[in-house]
Amino acid sequence: MRCKKHIINLRKKRKVKLNMEKPIRVLHVLAAMDRAGTESLIMNLYRNIDREKVQFDFAVSAEKKCAFDDEIEVLGGKIYHYPRYCVYNHISYIEWWKNFFGKHQEHSIVHGHIGSTAAIYLSIAKKFGKYTIAHSHNTNSKLSLSSTLYRIYSYRTRFIADYFFACSKQALLDRYGKRVANNKKISSVLNNAIDTSKFSYNDEERKQIRNELGIKESEVTIGTVGRITRQKNPDMIINIIKKLVSDGMKFRFLWVGTGELEDEIKNKINQLGLEDRFIFAGVRNDVYRILMGMDIFVFPSEWEGLGISCVEAQASGLPTLCSEAVPIDAKVSDYFYQLSTDNVDEWCEKVHALIPMINNNNRIYAYQQVAKNGYDITETTNKIRDFYLQKSTIIV
Repeated sequence: MRCKKHIINLRKKRKVKLNMEKPIRVLHVLAAMDRAGTESLIMNLYRNIDREKVQFDFAVSAEKKCAFDDEIEVLGGKIYHYPRYCVYNHISYIEWWKNFFGKHQEHSIVHGHIGSTAAIYLSIAKKFGKYTIAHSHNTNSKLSLSSTLYRIYSYRTRFIADYFFACSKQALLDRYGKRVANNKKISSVLNNAIDTSKFSYNDEERKQIRNELGIKESEVTIGTVGRITRQKNPDMIINIIKKLVSDGMKFRFLWVGTGELEDEIKNKINQLGLEDRFIFAGVRNDVYRILMGMDIFVFPSEWEGLGISCVEAQASGLPTLCSEAVPIDAKVSDYFYQLSTDNVDEWCEKVHALIPMINNNNRIYAYQQVAKNGYDITETTNKIRDFYLQKSTIIV
């Protein structure tokens, strides 16, 4: 009871402060602000939100400078570095967050995107009178030691956070359970929205990017966007390409992204003698242009919260082939196809069937269909802005 009264008093004091000072400040907790799905969503929101009313700050465990750091500072955000949790530093990890929230009273809301330790930092945030949000960006991965430990560490979060967001209904259910997922008062899906108009197909952009990458206009280009990690199933991609080559198909594969398996995957490609088929574009800040240069998009992930790359590909008018692990929420246009990762032949047959149907003229208005299905950044930004403003004055 005393603890609850303490929180009430802290929030009453905070309300007075919020009425005097604008904008409200929201602290986002992540690992690093590099180019990836979650981080891209947050930056899309940050760029479009009314920063006279809502300002973002970031707590990250990365010690290095990250891709979005400079832009964050230009937009008025601050970046704080917390220690990476390693079990043995459990006590010092707790102390860091206590000291942080003790010194930084300006954050009325803490929005947690790191699930493994959310039960720790969100619990401490609540003791300092903050409104707390847990956000799931993934469904459950296949069982392994690391995934089992994650579920154990993150389980208590469902009893701690004030509110729960997820990128899909399945991601909400997998991470927080039925009690949370079925309670609309404390949970909802926040779409991984994009600036849909930015992905509107442009034939001149297509010609330019293909010229930059050395792709002939006559070459069919299959591609993907995502980190080169186990989650994205890079071995499946290699198997698809290997089969298409054996079928005698002439094409190039454009791979956007990097990751811990990059060297291993490139070695496999070289051993198979397929290096001439692949173009590794690395991490790009012009993914919308890259997509215009493709003809077919593949995304055979082993697990996904949603798969924002799928949404972007559809906005660009690309036939988008996804694994069954990608939630059906990602189907935001007529360009979406789901296939089983157990059958490489099925993927190759679909690619062969789609090639005669490629018509870039049909791509021009695809972004409008994606926007109508609730994935335009303006609509989502307005939703989260109103949510933050409402919750920043809540007293429990």
